[in-house]
Amino acid sequence: MWGQRKERRSHPADEAAPLASAPNGARLIAIRQVSHEAGRCWVAEVPARIPGDTEATPAISSLRLFEDGRELGPAHALHDDIRRLGGGRFSHWGGSLFFSSSDGSDPGRNDRHYIALAEAAGADARTSLLTAALGAHPDDLTSEQRYAWGERLFNLFVPDAKIAEFGRSFYRDVEFLRDYERFDRENYRSLDRKFALKELLKLTLALPGDAAECGVFRGASAFIIAKSLIASESGKRLHLFDSFTGLSAPSTEDGDYWQAGVLACSRAQVEANLAPVAAALSFHPGWIPEGFDAAAAHRFAFVHLDVDLYQPTRDALQFFYPRLVPGGVLVCDDYGFDTCPGARRAMDDFFIDKPEPVIHLPTGQGFVLRAPS
Repeated sequence: MWGQRKERRSHPADEAAPLASAPNGARLIAIRQVSHEAGRCWVAEVPARIPGDTEATPAISSLRLFEDGRELGPAHALHDDIRRLGGGRFSHWGGSLFFSSSDGSDPGRNDRHYIALAEAAGADARTSLLTAALGAHPDDLTSEQRYAWGERLFNLFVPDAKIAEFGRSFYRDVEFLRDYERFDRENYRSLDRKFALKELLKLTLALPGDAAECGVFRGASAFIIAKSLIASESGKRLHLFDSFTGLSAPSTEDGDYWQAGVLACSRAQVEANLAPVAAALSFHPGWIPEGFDAAAAHRFAFVHLDVDLYQPTRDALQFFYPRLVPGGVLVCDDYGFDTCPGARRAMDDFFIDKPEPVIHLPTGQGFVLRAPS
């Protein structure tokens, strides 16, 4: 039930006017009247000519909200989060602004001035956003507001990709980050995949059977897997299968993204990279499936496939699936990537008549959990 509508005290800065420092079309909008919606959420009307978010276009609004000149946010917040958490969260939905003050106080009575900046439509909106970003000072923003700015700019340049929710705790896993950065301090694109791999491995540490990886590259995933095996004191080994000369020749199922020989890293370099966990490793050099013969007598609780292409993925599935113990996990690193259509097809083709579904993770990985025999 909405509370009684309150008239706010007028202030010269509240008057709607063009913003001199922004491109043509940007306007300041007075937030003069507010009504209590629920919890820490208040509502004000926004002129109909300014498009707000809808079910069909959930992030179309470019509205920015200021409290006594300081920017609030994040924008596009869930209404339940605005009600429960406040903290400056807001949502321009339809023709209404659902918002909260920075400290949970009543914005109709706290003697602060709330002004919205409506940016121009179309190409001008993109220019306006970039101009506004240049004027945003990180030291004046909370970490969540900085994240929201990053999300805005990312979506401006890559509108078909989506940034995940703010505040994920795995970014603060210091030991995991240190292990990842042993191999790469500039590229964090596979950070979430490596973390998912580490967590999925936990499902198998108490099971019989070793671990395996096909496609080692420089050894980052192998290091994370082997370190966990050693810490578990289970005596498990990690079997590594790689040509150490890069990818094999792609087939027609693989599209035109990959070329033979890319992603090469010598065995000597991999062994040097993995020296701290060498006690848990068994190397099986050679092309897939040739290198599998040496491990034919083993059973496996965890298998990581990262070979990018159709045929080696298919060959690996044919070898490891019957050797995967019940409850064992098989992860395909490439399953959800448009650059690896062959790997996905190999997984889908192989498991079409198997009892296990392929679970597609938002990280781009796909995995199966081996059903009981």
